[in-house]
Amino acid sequence: MKLILIVFYTDKEEILHEILDKTDIQGFTTWGPVYGKGRQSDPRMGNQIWPGENQMLIVAVPDSKAEGLKEALVPLAVKEGGKGIKIFELSVIEWI
Repeated sequence: MKLILIVFYTDKEEILHEILDKTDIQGFTTWGPVYGKGRQSDPRMGNQIWPGENQMLIVAVPDSKAEGLKEALVPLAVKEGGKGIKIFELSVIEWI
C-alpha cells in the first residue's frame, strides 16, 4: 500500500482530477491553501511579497495503482519543469 502526496499549484486541480479518473482512483483527500517553498521553486506564501497558493492532494492506493498514478503524473511534472507539481510516495505500514 502506498500513500501518494501531491503538492500542486491551484490551477492544476482540474487536470489532477482528470488523471485520478483516468487511473481509476476513486478516493482522495485534498486541502488548501498550503504554503511553502521547494528546492526548485519560488516561495508561494499567499501574500504580496510571495504571491500564490498551493493545494495538497493525498491518496492511499495499492502498489499497482500507485505505479499507474505515478506514470500518469510524471509527464505533467516534467512538462512543468519542476514547478507547479511535486509528487511524494510513502509506504503505508498499516491502514485502520
